[in-house]
Amino acid sequence: MCATGYDLHIHSSYSDGNCTVSEITQRANKLRLSAVAITDHFWPSLGSVRGGKSIIENRRFEIETARSDYPKLVILDGTEVDIQPNGSLAPVSGGLEQFDIVIGSFHWMSDSRTWSAALIKALRNPQFQVLAHWDGYLSSYREADGQAVVKHLVEAGVAVELSKRYLSEHTDFFESARDAGCKFTLGSDSHSIETIGQLDYQNKLASDLELELIEPRDLISSKF
Repeated sequence: MCATGYDLHIHSSYSDGNCTVSEITQRANKLRLSAVAITDHFWPSLGSVRGGKSIIENRRFEIETARSDYPKLVILDGTEVDIQPNGSLAPVSGGLEQFDIVIGSFHWMSDSRTWSAALIKALRNPQFQVLAHWDGYLSSYREADGQAVVKHLVEAGVAVELSKRYLSEHTDFFESARDAGCKFTLGSDSHSIETIGQLDYQNKLASDLELELIEPRDLISSKF
């Protein structure tokens, strides 16, 4: 299996990253990546100034400009949203349908049972295409819970991210997901210019474990 040159989890200065959209896409073009996804948080807690519709539209305008500047680079307009304890996703102004790619992730500590229960609820009516850094906030992990989650990931058609920022401690979960028919994506979870596209280890892991990496354009066609 050959390595792939994309990065589908990048934060810009529109949330908690320190790079502009222009800087991100310029860097991606320099690295000869085939695709990037700019996946900012749009937290409701930040109110209308940082989390409202206008900020999303302003960023979208910059993404469209970058697409004109780099026509060979696939640039996905995305967001990363929190999966909450009750299985719902944190709301985003204007809804999730407006984005090319939606990443669901956990940013609160939980044990294996609580994590799996929340994720399974979220997957019953999936509004995201990628599960990011799945065990980054786990205090414990049980294989039985992982097996239950994998079944629902396959049914929902949600891909599993191989994360640069949160290296998984449980690679057997990836093997279970592979055997069940899950697909995978690569994401640096970059917040700075230096970490964009730094996915050599993740590419090697995908190759070693024979994980099927999804094509970025396929994420758009598989939207919920």
